[in-house]
This record gives sequence, C-alpha cells and structure tokens, in this order.
Amino acid sequence: MRWLVLAIAVCAACAASPRPPGWETVADGVYLYPETIERYAPGDRGGYVVHALTGADAAARAALIAAIATDPDDVVEDGVVVRLDEAARARIAARRDVGAIEVLQPAARRGVPAGDEVRIDLFADATDAERDAVAAWLEARGATVTWRGPAALRARAADEVRAATARLGPVRWVE
Repeated sequence: MRWLVLAIAVCAACAASPRPPGWETVADGVYLYPETIERYAPGDRGGYVVHALTGADAAARAALIAAIATDPDDVVEDGVVVRLDEAARARIAARRDVGAIEVLQPAARRGVPAGDEVRIDLFADATDAERDAVAAWLEARGATVTWRGPAALRARAADEVRAATARLGPVRWVE
C-alpha cells in the first residue's frame, strides 16, 4: 500500500512540475524552437557558442577558434558558434581549453535587417533539404524567397516572420 501511495505522489509531482518548452517539427529533421531554447530535439545538431577558459590569453583563444571554427563569421566576442550533435558537443566540452558551451539562443541569431529583404544564413553543414524546408516554412507564412544559395536564403517577410526565423534549428544568422 505504501508503494501505491508513493507512486501516486511521484506521478502528482511529475504532473505539477513545469516542463521545459518544447519544439515543433517543421520538416524531417528541422525544428522550430521556443524563444528560449533549453535543449534541442533528440538527434538535432544544435547551435552552440563555445567559449575559451576564463582568463585565456589571445593566443589560447585563437588556438581554440582555429581548432573548431569553420567560418570566420562564426567568431563572436570570445566564443565560436558551431553546430554540434551530442557526441561532438561532449567531445568539445572535454577539451582543456573550453570554458563553457552555451546554447545559441534565437535572440543572438538576429541582426538588424537592412532594407526590405532579410538574409538568412544557415549553418555551413546545412543540407539542401534543410534549406528547402526553411524556404517552405517562410513561404507558408507569406514570405517571398528571392534567392537560394547553398547555405543561405534571401526573403521578403513580415517582421514577426523574420523574428521567428531565428528559432529554426538550421538558422545561424538572420540579418
């Protein structure tokens, strides 16, 4: 009887505890995340900012950046923006020159668009299917995709669509 009471208490506690905000599937392997990303969908390669150890000198930061950055646009302040699956994230977190790894939040992915069009840069390893899923998502919300590159798009979109685009998993920058 005590086990039954304990099981009911545990279930009630689980039901009462707040769940972290989830994600919405946009296409196979492409997710729309909440404004604050607490974790990525299982199997999704998420965007992270990898920071050097606190107090690292310029040479140590440069060595870390050279070791993991694939694009000069990926360097932000003392960190490097990378897209990682869980295994790669664990491998990088274990490096002695890494101080912290934090989720690249949608707010940090947004710049100030100049003009009527917005440029949407995807992570360098984005697939054509991911790029096309982002384009389809934009078009379903009334945007006009005016150009498609290997890992980028240009589109005319309402402000709220531009802002929400930064919540899509393969999106690195919206400017």
